[in-house]
This record gives sequence, C-alpha cells and structure tokens, in this order.
Amino acid sequence: MKAIIALINRLERWGILLSFSICLVALTISITTRYVFHRPLTWPDELTTYLFMLMTFLGASASIGNDTELKVDAIYMAFPRSRFILDLFLNLLRLTASITFILAGYHFIVIEIDMETVTPILQIPTSIIACILPLFGILLAVRSLDGLHQLIFKNREKGV
Repeated sequence: MKAIIALINRLERWGILLSFSICLVALTISITTRYVFHRPLTWPDELTTYLFMLMTFLGASASIGNDTELKVDAIYMAFPRSRFILDLFLNLLRLTASITFILAGYHFIVIEIDMETVTPILQIPTSIIACILPLFGILLAVRSLDGLHQLIFKNREKGV
C-alpha cells in the first residue's frame, strides 16, 4: 500500500505542477495576444478551464493525503472521545463518495463516447475530459482505504 500511496503522491504533485505551469504559459499567451497584439485567442481560456478542473481534483486528493482537507473541527471538539468513530465515519463516507464518482464518471464517459461530442474550441473529445471524474474517484478510494487502514492500525497499536 505504501508504494501505491507514494505513486499517487508523485502523480498528484507532478500533475498539479504540470497543469499549473501549462495554465501559466497559456494565460500569458492569451494576455499577450489580447493586449499587445489586439488579437485575442480563445484556446488558452478553454485549455486553462480543463486544466484548472484537473488541478482542483488532484489538489482535493492531495489534501486528503496531507490531512489538510476541510473538516468541521467543531464536531471533533464537541465529541473528543468519539474521534475514532468520527474518523471512521469520515473515511467510509469518503469511500462512498469515491464509488459515486467512479460509477457516475464511467456512465458520463460512456454517454460522451456515444454522443461523440468534442470541446468547442480545442475539439478535444469530451469523454477525455470526463475521465477526470473516475480518476478522482479512484484516487479518493485509495486515499480512503489508506485512511481506514491507518485508523485501524493506529488504534490496534494503542489497544483501543
């Protein structure tokens, strides 16, 4: 499991870095052509939209791995002795969400392939863009299973 998590960490870091770098270059080209040459390009805006979506999902997965995701800490403070149950519930809920992302994403990809739709400007098949959903679902599932494994392993060591 450690090897898979290390691979996912690397995928997330490099994916976010590459997406951000390409966004930066594309937006610089867009701004330059718009304000310097008075010839606005439309493809950089569409490309950055899709890359921003990818960065968002990769960042959400990375935040789970770094334990920096948004949580309602007030519940943890209100029930400090129930931390194990709350963490267990959170990981199970996250696992359920990951299954939803995988299944819904798969169905969305199938629909997009059947319709043979493409993006308006770049002409990228929308089924490729839709692959972001099940990819995130898989990352979320692995992160959730790892969280459950760590939670149970930690409590077994503590004797809880």
